[in-house]
Amino acid sequence: MSAIALLSPSPAPETASVARLPDPLDRWDDAPAEEGLQLDAAPLRLARQIYATWLQRALQLGTYGNAGTMPALPRVAIDHQLDRALDVAGADAAALLALRDTQRQRLAELGAAAQTLAMAHGVDPAAAPVWDRLLELGLQTLQGFADLEIVFAAQRAAHDALTGLPGRAALQQRLQAEQSRVLRQGRQCAVALLDLDHFKRINDRHGHHTGDRVLAVFAATLRAGLRPYDGVYRYGGEEFVLVLPDATAAQAARILDRLRQRVAAVPVQIPDGALHIQFSAGVAALGDRAIAQTLRCADAALYDAKARGRDQVRLGPCVAA
Repeated sequence: MSAIALLSPSPAPETASVARLPDPLDRWDDAPAEEGLQLDAAPLRLARQIYATWLQRALQLGTYGNAGTMPALPRVAIDHQLDRALDVAGADAAALLALRDTQRQRLAELGAAAQTLAMAHGVDPAAAPVWDRLLELGLQTLQGFADLEIVFAAQRAAHDALTGLPGRAALQQRLQAEQSRVLRQGRQCAVALLDLDHFKRINDRHGHHTGDRVLAVFAATLRAGLRPYDGVYRYGGEEFVLVLPDATAAQAARILDRLRQRVAAVPVQIPDGALHIQFSAGVAALGDRAIAQTLRCADAALYDAKARGRDQVRLGPCVAA
């Protein structure tokens, strides 16, 4: 995608209002994955549109030599949208941070150049190199927005369309990164495997459409109940994995128990009433053992929770007492 092609033919005004993004749970029933991706990418797209509007106007004024009429760069509005995009990215925002910071540096320099040109009077020879730099940096910044959208789209494409959560590939990468920190820095990290109790019964009694609703609400509840840097992943079916940095297995078990009570207390609204859902969980500590072994340990603890009557959290057999 070229920078020139990103100049919108029908740009949004500089003072464009910021619309609230629809709640992901509002579109659980019939929104395709492509629509969900477009909604998630809305902040980045709006940031680009605001910037492209300004750049078009700035280049137009430069073409006709209208010194002293340079519009101010709407940095606050652009920064707000960039921050919203990182909020949507959640635990996956790390890959976007460097690109966002680079964009902010460019925007700061562009803002200073625009201010210099706005103060120029008539034909000012000293303004010529500033115009040249504004043009060069302006197109680089526009391409920077394209880079952000490409990276964001690649990340979101790897997410589960129903729950909006990353899947196994992202989980493996996160576990490798956390294990490296555990081994190099002596930090703690816990891994939990969760499974919705009696989920097959929900599908059989209420249909798969309702089952999908339950999965989407459960995923949103998990994300809302954890720290921003905790990882939530869909492992498959009704199974989910949590990655909890800087938490021991015992601490993670307490966190999961509070989360279990929260999930049980809030019913899921469905067309013919409400469903109270429960989950079981197994917890293991991430250490020097193989990642696959850690997951097996958490799975064994989950199996123990199921065998003991469900709706509870158990520590894995390989966790030291």
